[in-house]
Amino acid sequence: MNQRIESLYYRSSEDSAIQYPSELLPIAFKELGTASEELLVALEQLAEQQEQIVESHTQLEAERRRYQSLFEQAPHPYIALDSAGAIASVNRAATRLFDCTHGLLLHKPVSILVPMEGRRAFREELKRRQQVEDNQEWQVRLYSPHREPFDAVLTLSGERDAWGNIVSICLCIRDISDRQRSQAQKRKNTEDLFCDRTRHSFSKGENIPLQPDALWLICKGWVKFSTLTENNGEVLMGIAGQGIPFCRTLTALSIYQVTALSQTVELIAISHREMPQFPHLTQLIAEGVTQRLQQSELLLSVYGRRRASDRLLTLLQVLKTILGEPVATGTRLSLRLTHQELAEASCTTRVTVTRLLSELQHQGKITIDNTNHITILE
Repeated sequence: MNQRIESLYYRSSEDSAIQYPSELLPIAFKELGTASEELLVALEQLAEQQEQIVESHTQLEAERRRYQSLFEQAPHPYIALDSAGAIASVNRAATRLFDCTHGLLLHKPVSILVPMEGRRAFREELKRRQQVEDNQEWQVRLYSPHREPFDAVLTLSGERDAWGNIVSICLCIRDISDRQRSQAQKRKNTEDLFCDRTRHSFSKGENIPLQPDALWLICKGWVKFSTLTENNGEVLMGIAGQGIPFCRTLTALSIYQVTALSQTVELIAISHREMPQFPHLTQLIAEGVTQRLQQSELLLSVYGRRRASDRLLTLLQVLKTILGEPVATGTRLSLRLTHQELAEASCTTRVTVTRLLSELQHQGKITIDNTNHITILE
């Protein structure tokens, strides 16, 4: 339209326009009419776009309210942080957890929820974990002026922009103080069972007899459960440590033996008649049976491998879940197993196990220290 008006202006300035002004006026009206029609079309398009924008805004606002409602009504405490680490939003569960109002937490640095002596370490850990994109969990002690400090597990998840910069952070908080009290009570109950009872000691490699009218409870060390094949080959059925009960009635195998794996194994015997006196012993037995069942399934996955190398590698992963303790380079097996024991557990020969362990060392999958403990590298 500007170009047309400019064209009319130049045409009106020409000598021919001065000589014939009556010819220029109809042209001007025609151009103005065309421009007016185009303006009306543009206005209609703008009106349609405005309606679409209003509709999109309404939908976005409804979505925002829905997600805000989900955030507020979430059963777990959630705290949203901005990029600077200040509290931007808190749901109802979090205000109940810290026993304070929503306004007392908003726009405050999240480190105020940590006892004074641990705030610097918390800020450093929070900053470090923001560099990792996967959800991170870590245990921390939290604080509120209205309740005693308590232990919690935090799960961190971050939202990033197109350039990978942190835009917002969300912390999910799980209070584990009740769980810790339960575990402490469980340990106390177990210690009460150990207290003032005769401990029976067994040395490594010694068979432990199964008493028909009593249950063994492991106080110290590790034992293995096994059976024999027709060719006198040993088949590993499980490994148990401190606090795990076992007895004859917990197996259906006719040939079943329990052998001490540690240098020293200490057990206490609890007769079946005494069991009603210890109600928590039922839970202890249930947990032990569950652990044994899980171990049996893992060991079945070992025996299902066709190649000896796959069986050994799978066995090491199973032992990692049972005997593993974290170290700087990976997971160290806390119990030292001989090549013969590994061979029996993986259904192969001792010579083959020795060769395969050497290959795994060269491949950088395991290391063996001077005490013959295996470490599975990450």
